[in-house]
Amino acid sequence: MEKEAVGEALLRAAYLEGDFVLRSGRRSKYYLDKYLFETDPQVLRGIVGEMALMIRNELARGAVYERLAAPELGGVVLGAGLSLELGLPLLLVRKATKDYGTIKRIEGRFEAGEKVALVEDIVTSGGAAVLAAEALREAGVVVDDLFCVVDREEGGAQAARESGLTLRALFTSSELGIVPRP
Repeated sequence: MEKEAVGEALLRAAYLEGDFVLRSGRRSKYYLDKYLFETDPQVLRGIVGEMALMIRNELARGAVYERLAAPELGGVVLGAGLSLELGLPLLLVRKATKDYGTIKRIEGRFEAGEKVALVEDIVTSGGAAVLAAEALREAGVVVDDLFCVVDREEGGAQAARESGLTLRALFTSSELGIVPRP
């Protein structure tokens, strides 16, 4: 599926209008329901294919990624698809350390100093991605690059930059033709 067709499929599957409260606490007249595009196999396949191409392009330019990392919950499906497509192991980043079992915040095998690419679904303020990057760094993992499906262009790129991440979006809201209504 070509990138333009992927964007059209994403919008058909997941674009909603109404009055929504986002994770950041902001209100929005539109919502991209990640669970609708992440649970549709055709749309997900297209997104994973295009994002894998983005990551391969960065690798060809000299980037080094020994693993992928994805924040729970929304990034996990995307991360799993990309892990299969790219053959890179995946780390899962919990929002908080669990208080049972292995009591881990980062799930998966890794060594301190390894370089990972962080993958996320929708970036609005960048808060979830920044928190995931901080958790990875506290565990000794090197993370400089953040790949997302959609950058809503609401401050996430700046928040990423301020935390030492370079945001690379498959689409921006503008590229998808989304113009927020007042």
